[in-house]
Amino acid sequence: MTGPKLKTANNPCSRSLPHALRLLAFAMMILVSSATYALPKPEPGSISLADLRAKYETSASRYLDVDGVPLHYADEGQGEPVVLLHASFLNFRAWDGVAAELVRNNYRVIRPDFPSLGLSGIDGKSLNGGRVDFFNRNAEVVAKLLEKLQLDKVNVVATSSGAIAGSRYASYFPDRVSRLVLINSAGLPRTVQSDPNRDRPEERKWSKMKIKPPEFWANLLSRNFFAPDMPPEWLVTLAYDVNRRAENADPGAYNFKTGDPRPIFAAITAPTLILWGQSNPTVMHLEADVIEHWMTGAPTTIRKYEGLGHYPYIENEDVVMSDILAFLDGKLDDELRQTQRVKVAP
Repeated sequence: MTGPKLKTANNPCSRSLPHALRLLAFAMMILVSSATYALPKPEPGSISLADLRAKYETSASRYLDVDGVPLHYADEGQGEPVVLLHASFLNFRAWDGVAAELVRNNYRVIRPDFPSLGLSGIDGKSLNGGRVDFFNRNAEVVAKLLEKLQLDKVNVVATSSGAIAGSRYASYFPDRVSRLVLINSAGLPRTVQSDPNRDRPEERKWSKMKIKPPEFWANLLSRNFFAPDMPPEWLVTLAYDVNRRAENADPGAYNFKTGDPRPIFAAITAPTLILWGQSNPTVMHLEADVIEHWMTGAPTTIRKYEGLGHYPYIENEDVVMSDILAFLDGKLDDELRQTQRVKVAP
């Protein structure tokens, strides 16, 4: 059965309808084509942010819009809040063991993925054509997240490049940090020889690959574990996955320079525990002493672990967590010392 026939012979618009449709189709083709060129195709082997979230979210995962960033974080446990800030190339899941132990000891644990990393969405500030101070931006987003969560004062545990953001947060907001733990903290000035991202002959075969294979991440992580210990398979897989996400910020959008860290460390007032792997090849253990030397506003103590590398909280979680819990509970307070500058007589 056919529908009623439309009378169009006397309608002046009907004669131009096919032409209008062709123009509309052409316009749509241009729009689709423009969109195709505006959005680069995902690299082969990449993983979408949606699939990454499906794989790595936990029951404690939450999302908040924080200063234009669709920020992913985990919030679990009850009690005094502890914020965990992750290292480069990883995300909040690297803290799983630490977080579980803190929750068991009656702490509330908040662990964000930094903007444009892990399961967090793209930072809008990385899309405006300017260069953003990566470390200050991370500290700023952490501050705004904690404001949204209405947390006036927290403990901060931060590691590697995450410790740069952690120390800056503690420096810029000294009244908001109860205690600070820095684990193998980055942030000191680098030479070509001491740059952890320096050219390495054994990694040149992967240097031009936009998406590095699992073998690259196994190699990078293994040199940061003290032999014969090797990085666990889950850690290699995590590093591989979060570094092949299809949705990424423009690599040139961020400035990764540390600047002069001395005034930053000097402005920290929270009691600080500095933990270091004695066998850490990425940031030498003597840097712990330099950081303590510059922390003239805070009481500090140092723990160095023989036979541990850059990820001591993963390599030997029991030993490291014992020290962190003792420090948070105030049991190491009699070891705290504060650097004093000798005033030169006029």
